[in-house]
Amino acid sequence: MPRIEQLAEEGIPVTLALSLHAPDDELRNELVPINTRFSVAETVAAAWHYAEKTKRRVSIEYAMMRGINDQGWRADLLADVLTSYGDWGWVHVNLIPLNPTPGSKWTASDPEDEREFVRRLEARGVPTTVRDTRGREIDGACGQLAAAE
Repeated sequence: MPRIEQLAEEGIPVTLALSLHAPDDELRNELVPINTRFSVAETVAAAWHYAEKTKRRVSIEYAMMRGINDQGWRADLLADVLTSYGDWGWVHVNLIPLNPTPGSKWTASDPEDEREFVRRLEARGVPTTVRDTRGREIDGACGQLAAAE
């Protein structure tokens, strides 16, 4: 997380968006291969340091994938990870509904599972929004950025 630390020290007024996608190392290692180099704990600690240093809220990006990372217990674990640094408004979770992509093994979470995920985060005091889906018509939405023939 050296670049997040560097950004914190530079004092540039930008919002840090951290693509987390999983609150545990086992799953994040699969979804975000750089995690094998920097763990969830190290990544979130760097994001918190950024927020503390800059007094700017960090956005946690979390693409919701059916049966992969959308279980209620993962929402609870994500809340544990984020609230361990306090609740002074340092973080906001941005849930991203995955759009259908032909041939992909991943698909969007069921709306009911998505709502439960939000409910559990908010019940723990973690501000959360669900991103509006855009770009589907041009295959440019989350989960669709792939070449087509």
